[in-house]
Amino acid sequence: MKKIFPILLFATSIFFFQSCLEGEEVEELIVQGMQPVYYSGDNINAISALPPQPITRLGKIYHKAPYIFMNDLQKGIHVVDNTDPANPVKVAFWDIPGNKDISIKGDFLYVDNYEDLVCIDISDMQNIQEVSRVENLYTQGEGNYPENYNGHFECVDATKGTVIGWFLTELKNPKCSR
Repeated sequence: MKKIFPILLFATSIFFFQSCLEGEEVEELIVQGMQPVYYSGDNINAISALPPQPITRLGKIYHKAPYIFMNDLQKGIHVVDNTDPANPVKVAFWDIPGNKDISIKGDFLYVDNYEDLVCIDISDMQNIQEVSRVENLYTQGEGNYPENYNGHFECVDATKGTVIGWFLTELKNPKCSR
């Protein structure tokens, strides 16, 4: 009898929990969380000079007289001629996908382009030229997670491309959290 009682108790508890779930619809969990933004262009490593663009997410600022270089996070660099500080003039926007950091020495700009470190000749502001590239220098392990964020987020789907950013939105039944 002592051996049958635990088995009987276990079977009864399974029946009880199963009966609670039958006929019940599982509600969708809707929470605030981060959703990835995927790169949708043809060439993630393409770097080009474009006309001035509006700033969306200002990052680091670098000064090399008479210019100011303003990083637009994950997008590229805004070039401003600051010869007359009272009237700065937007000169160009350098489209550099995945860019977060910049450094300049002489006529050479050093930037990150997602996982690569790129050296660009900027002697002609309207016609920049890639000089060299160190591929896969930076790991994108953190690209699978929103930086400096703890909470729910949409899991990264590598078939959609490379994650270039994250935005806060409502998520339905998120499977990833941190």
